Amino acid sequence: MPPRTRRTVLQWSGLALGGLLTGCTGKTSPDPASATPSGPTATETAEQFPPPEPTAGAPQDPKPMPTTTEWTRFQADTGNTGHRQDVTAVPNTPAVYWQFFVQSSPPVVADGTLYTTEYSRKNALVARNAATGRVQWTTQVENGGALGMPVVDDETIVLQSYSLLFAFDRQTGTQLWKQDIGRGPPGSPVVVDGTAYLANGSFAEWATEAFAFDVATGEKQWQTELGTGELHLRGSIAVADDLLFVVDGDLVALNTADGSEAWRVSFAVPTETTPSVADGTVYVTDTAGHLHAVATADGTEHWSAKVGKPDRGTAAAVTGDDVYVGTETGLHALTAAGTNQWQFDMNQATTPTVGTDAVYVGEGGYDHRTVFAIGRDDGAKRWQHGTAEQTISDTVQAGVRGPPTLVEGGVYVVAANGMYAFGR
Repeated sequence: MPPRTRRTVLQWSGLALGGLLTGCTGKTSPDPASATPSGPTATETAEQFPPPEPTAGAPQDPKPMPTTTEWTRFQADTGNTGHRQDVTAVPNTPAVYWQFFVQSSPPVVADGTLYTTEYSRKNALVARNAATGRVQWTTQVENGGALGMPVVDDETIVLQSYSLLFAFDRQTGTQLWKQDIGRGPPGSPVVVDGTAYLANGSFAEWATEAFAFDVATGEKQWQTELGTGELHLRGSIAVADDLLFVVDGDLVALNTADGSEAWRVSFAVPTETTPSVADGTVYVTDTAGHLHAVATADGTEHWSAKVGKPDRGTAAAVTGDDVYVGTETGLHALTAAGTNQWQFDMNQATTPTVGTDAVYVGEGGYDHRTVFAIGRDDGAKRWQHGTAEQTISDTVQAGVRGPPTLVEGGVYVVAANGMYAFGR
């Protein structure tokens, strides 16, 4: 690759949305010959300096994607498991149904529509046809714009930004209400029985706090300061078993009824990942690279296993029998009892998602920017697809942005050079 002179390579960090934005590493990718970027690279197209801003678009002649599946928030459900039992996705070599440039969050899917926050549209909330990727409506969001990953709850979209929580009408994009939530990198709220739960506040001027709001009215139900005194909140929360789970160095469980603390676990070193919850167990990985399995009922630790350092804010994916964790050096599969099953070597893994037959994960670095499907049974590579670098103003960006979004018969992936729709 030609030298990147007179440019800076943008260092994305996985501070929000469970590794939505992951960074440039400069390491060597495994099997680089088979990672085939699609479309022109930034070094081929950028003659002027700084180059003009690319324009967000839509597929010109898209092959329609299947649209029957719901994937309504980060990692599919309130526990951040990243798994739908009924979704096969694309376990074998895919076709690229369409691809176009956009800077956005990974999409969520409901009733045949994709919802994203799009930074290349001045941080707007955007609805697109899930089959074709074409825009249905766009809503500009005030006070710095839309930055988090949307959550669909019936006819309402809930969206967290740096300082505000918003609600929008899902059909029209009309803003319904907004509420102040302090300051901090935005995560993805969790909505349960008409209440939106979230945490915010990772900057020194503001304490980390958790909130609950009525989705219909925007009325605040409670607000709790976590009080750790440290700045470790890097991802999103999880909700299960009438508890809200949040990581702020410690793993903390709050009662969803009133925000009171149910229990707190302090590990030998802090944890800065997004919690994942399934079958009475919450999973987090600490900054030394140990995955911890903790009982949701009382915080008792079931087991821990060395897996390697994760990107901040990323989450484990969990099925009934298996746990999948992305780290700086690979994707790890363990049983729900903590036994290692296999490891797939890759670099700077994003948060994984899981279909019936395969695990889907991307690389979030500059030189490592490939999407993989890995067989659940044996850890063997089913397929891979490279993504390209992209020049944005005076920066060169590359890498997969957050977890793949799965639908029956399809996979959506957002990378630095845009959104991909993979089908069978």
